[in-house]
Amino acid sequence: MSTRYDEKGKFFTDRVTKEQIPVMIQTIFGRIEGFFYVMAGARLKDEINNAEQFIAITNAKIYDLNGECEVLCEFLSLNRDHIVWLAPQSEVRFPSE
Repeated sequence: MSTRYDEKGKFFTDRVTKEQIPVMIQTIFGRIEGFFYVMAGARLKDEINNAEQFIAITNAKIYDLNGECEVLCEFLSLNRDHIVWLAPQSEVRFPSE
């Protein structure tokens, strides 16, 4: 990995530092749980609004509309148009809890 500096002393690296956020995503087809990555210090909302058409989710568990886990995958590219809602898993509570 190389580090470059500009004339003001700001450094640039080949690697971007990101934070891993466990998320729950509701789609019209079911629910997805996994990890979404944001730039260090950025808000989840900003990353979603600034994202490409597809967002990357890692360690994804895909549940059907009945709540049954149908698919496990290490990497999922999700079309933003299919997202109904997205929340950090730490913020999600179910009435029975």
